Amino acid sequence: MTEHRPLAPVRQVAAHELVVDQLRRSLNQGQFRPGDRLPSERELAEMLQVSRTTVRSAAAVLESEGRLSVRRGRGGGFTVLEPDHDSPATRREIRANRRAIRDLFDLRLVVETGAVALAALRRTDEELIALEHRLGRMQQVIREERRRPSTSLVREFQALDNGFHLALASCSRNEHLVEQVAAARQAMWTPVGSVFRHLESNANDLHADILDAVRAGESDAAAALMSEHITATRTTLESWLDRT
Repeated sequence: MTEHRPLAPVRQVAAHELVVDQLRRSLNQGQFRPGDRLPSERELAEMLQVSRTTVRSAAAVLESEGRLSVRRGRGGGFTVLEPDHDSPATRREIRANRRAIRDLFDLRLVVETGAVALAALRRTDEELIALEHRLGRMQQVIREERRRPSTSLVREFQALDNGFHLALASCSRNEHLVEQVAAARQAMWTPVGSVFRHLESNANDLHADILDAVRAGESDAAAALMSEHITATRTTLESWLDRT
């Protein structure tokens, strides 16, 4: 029987680790895509209220992970790199965390179905319009990628997809659900990026069905469709893990 203790040892966290977490979250959620330049060292220090030395230390960590290119001097800065999803190290990391990935899918099934059920009851017309615009851009990206296969288009779709799910969660009017959805999806970024290298023509179909249910105020249908969507992603990822 597992013993649950009300208190646990406190671990001191260095400031640069907190900066790494923030930047990694932004990268994983697609807020910055490969090829994008991050704000300058000075700007990041001001935005995050830390020293420039702390920013440099954080950038060095992300550089060692292959997430950033760091150039010093005039014309330098921080450029986002495309993660090497095919590298043996990445595959080993994903396989080693298979149990954690399953747990994340369990979490998504609970929180995202609950969030979308509430969204169907609480969304506004303005939020619906914004979701429809995002869905339209996602469909456009699919058409472009089908005509001209491109990693950058796949990453753009994944960033839009992430934003779509977070926007749906926001419609729930529950900040705790939004935080849980964001955390689970952020942790899934590397595994999902390793599996989905091209866009299928039907990649947006369930998104459209979910939005239809939210628009109609059908909370049970929206939750069922979200469950189907997450389960399909889980099945694809686990099949990939079985083959690697």
